Amino acid sequence: MHHDLVDEYRLMIHPVVVGHGKRLFQDGLDTKVLKLVDTQTFDTGAMVLTFQPADNEE
Repeated sequence: MHHDLVDEYRLMIHPVVVGHGKRLFQDGLDTKVLKLVDTQTFDTGAMVLTFQPADNEE
């Protein structure tokens, strides 16, 4: 993220209630503005969210 080497992030989300869990990104990292470019929902309730850096215009 820091070097802008990633063109796209795809996050798969599973609806599970656990109360807490591991963080995907560490505290203290530089924040980047991402735009949501696609969503996909499955019958199980799982979702795939596709993000691209906001300054990465096509």
